[in-house]
Amino acid sequence: MIIFFRSCEANLKAGSLGDEVTGNGIRWNGKHKLEIIRKCYLSIQHSLDDRDLIIIIDDRTTKETLDWMRNNTKAQFRIHPITPLPELRAKDPYPNYHPVMANSCPELMEHLVAVAESNPDELIYICEDDYLHLSHAIPAMKAVFKNGYNGFYATQDYPDRYTLDSSRICEVHLGPYGHLRSIPSATLTVAAKGTTWLQYKYELLRAGAFADDTWTWKAFKQVGCLCPIPGHSTHLQEGCLTPVVNWESFYDSIHIT
Repeated sequence: MIIFFRSCEANLKAGSLGDEVTGNGIRWNGKHKLEIIRKCYLSIQHSLDDRDLIIIIDDRTTKETLDWMRNNTKAQFRIHPITPLPELRAKDPYPNYHPVMANSCPELMEHLVAVAESNPDELIYICEDDYLHLSHAIPAMKAVFKNGYNGFYATQDYPDRYTLDSSRICEVHLGPYGHLRSIPSATLTVAAKGTTWLQYKYELLRAGAFADDTWTWKAFKQVGCLCPIPGHSTHLQEGCLTPVVNWESFYDSIHIT
C-alpha cells in the first residue's frame, strides 16, 4: 500500500482553503491544527509495516514535524516537497476570470500519476492531514481490495449523504468489516489501485490545476466508489463529521509521543 499524506502546517485558518500563514490555528472543536496533523498521522499507522510506503506531500511542513513523522511509522518513508500554494497561484495568468484560482495542487496530481504508472497494481490512498481514522480503517480498506474490488474507496461518510432527498439512491454491500454503501462523489481523500487512478489521468491533472473535485462524479459513476457505514474516518471540520462515532473521545484517546 502507498499512502500520500498531504501535510501543510502553514495554513492555520479554519476550512480547506487558505493560502497564507495566518490564523490562530484553532480548528474543529477547539483543537489546534498542528495537533490535529499529528493525531491524524498517528491514526493511519495501524497495520502498516515495511511493505507499505508513506509519501509526505510536503507543503511547508517544518523539519521538526517531518522528522517526527519519520520516527513514528513502520512503513517506508519518503518526502515529496511541492511548491507552496501562494507561489503557484501567483502564476495564474487569468486571476480575475474565474472565482477558482488556478494551480491548486498540480504537483500532487503529477506525482500521483507518476507513482500509479510505476505501481499499477498497488493500492494508493490520498489522505489530507485533517482526516482522523479509526484503528481498523486501513485494515478494512486493504481487505476490500484484496477481495478483487477495482473501484474507488473512501473511509469517511459525510453527514450530508443522509439528507431526505429521494434522488440520493445508493447500493449497500456487505464487506469484510461490515456494510459498505456506494457514493456519488468525494473529496480528495480516497483510495484506488494504480490502474484505476490512471483511467482518469487527465481528469486528475485538470483537477490539480483548478481545485476541482467534480471528476469524482464521472469516475464513481463509471467504476464505483464505496465507503463503510458507519464510516471509518472523519474530516475534522465543523459540519463534516462522519455520523455515529464519538470522534471527540477517539481523538482524545490518541497520545502524541
